[in-house]
Amino acid sequence: MNRRALNSLYGERVFGPFMSIAMFDLDHFKRTNDVYGHPVGDRVLCRFAAIIKKYDRVGVDAFRLGGEEFALVMSRMPQDKAHDLASKIGVAFGTEVVPTPRGPLRSSVSGGIGFGKEDGSSLEDVLAEADKALYAAKHAGRNRVLVLNRVSKADGPALRSA
Repeated sequence: MNRRALNSLYGERVFGPFMSIAMFDLDHFKRTNDVYGHPVGDRVLCRFAAIIKKYDRVGVDAFRLGGEEFALVMSRMPQDKAHDLASKIGVAFGTEVVPTPRGPLRSSVSGGIGFGKEDGSSLEDVLAEADKALYAAKHAGRNRVLVLNRVSKADGPALRSA
């Protein structure tokens, strides 16, 4: 699915305190395409999509926003559980190995989460918060899922992988 599908399903919805969006961006994906070629890059994208699908459940919808960006809309989920789910996806992706003619390739992903508010938030507001958190994760060294304005998660460590 893409950004248009996300807007069509959630554009008019009000995001309350138990709704959130995690935005993911595959780390150094342009370099993956440049070094390994676009067919390998496509396999990496497919692997990430397969990881998201493993965590599919009621109240969780996944969207490919374009390129190497994805969004996960989580409903009826407290903030700590949303962060845990997004982190699990990141860790699981970090364990994936894509075989290439140049040797095995491991990739990582950065993520940011935006949350609905008690008095309601728009899709665009929650996406903007998730996007800011995503860029904070990139600037903090990548391979992590961050939440802004929440002290306990603001300086989150890199995701562990096997």
